[in-house]
Amino acid sequence: MNLKEQEEKGINYHIRKDAKGSKKNILIFILTIAITFFVILPFVVKANSSGEGSRENMFYVQVLNNGMSLIKATVFSEEDMAENSFSMEKSIFKFFNVNTSKPAALIGKEIACLNMQESGEDTDIPADIIFNPFKLNDKSVNVDNSSTENLPNKTVVVHDPKLKKKLNKSKPEVFIYHTHTTETYKPENKETLDETKNVCAVGDALASELENNYGISVIHDKTVHDATAYTQSYQRAGVTVDKYLKKYGNFKLIIDLHRDSVDKSAVTAKLNGENVAKFMFVMARKNPHFKNNMEHVNEMVKISDKLYPGFCRGVLYRNIGISYYNQNKSNNAVLIEWGSNNNTLDEAKNSAKYLARIIGEHLNGKK
Repeated sequence: MNLKEQEEKGINYHIRKDAKGSKKNILIFILTIAITFFVILPFVVKANSSGEGSRENMFYVQVLNNGMSLIKATVFSEEDMAENSFSMEKSIFKFFNVNTSKPAALIGKEIACLNMQESGEDTDIPADIIFNPFKLNDKSVNVDNSSTENLPNKTVVVHDPKLKKKLNKSKPEVFIYHTHTTETYKPENKETLDETKNVCAVGDALASELENNYGISVIHDKTVHDATAYTQSYQRAGVTVDKYLKKYGNFKLIIDLHRDSVDKSAVTAKLNGENVAKFMFVMARKNPHFKNNMEHVNEMVKISDKLYPGFCRGVLYRNIGISYYNQNKSNNAVLIEWGSNNNTLDEAKNSAKYLARIIGEHLNGKK
């Protein structure tokens, strides 16, 4: 073997050796990632899936679920995922300190003179530099879809004395509860246990209207189902529903009262000169009691459209929902989304007398 052949053989040996080394390093890397994702991280996330920190885990869960179906099948259930409002897109933007709900902040990041807010303030641009893009003049089109200043006012009749009957507290007819008890309205910016500020206050207003003006006895349960185990809210609420069904047999109407999270303009109307929060039904199609539940819903939508056109936002259908939204427990169960987090608490309370009239007509009116 000449010198050239020896050199070529040596080079080929080292190439093969380096290739084997690279493959070995790649295999070690893949094995490390696999152990991290399939063994360690699933247990970390799953251990916290029923605690209040589960919503903070959603970034990792979404990453795993998008790339590894096995993780999705074994760590978080469909209910956990469905009940969480986590957004991968918003999280990525948040990583770069971009608030997608406040587009004007993007300009402030590029134009220093507009980015002058003090730390801790809730605005992206100081009050003396705030501007409203696209709002040119009185004749121009205003595309600010959160504005409710120019809502058309509708004069409507609220109560009908003929629908009132004698109240019998010993036989409650309507049961109101809240799967997401801590949901709030403005001016609150986050969930609270304060019953005078969360969705319970709206439930109180509805119960009062039904009893005082229609003689319909109401049980309003304010058990907190979502504070310490958000992704298990419907399971917890189901226990509450079972407790009352066992005690009273059934009710003429069972309402799981929620608050939506959409633009204010989509959920606000003006009746008799005051802003009111609109409402919407959410129903699970594959619930075994769906047909019976929908008899209530269709009748109330019909009454609402007749008395207060536009007040009801209609019906949002889900196939299964989360635990059927517990609508599988009774022929008379419905879920109502009442207003939005962008509505004020007063606007939500203003709606109580109108929704009570609809329910009063449904339960007490002649069919």
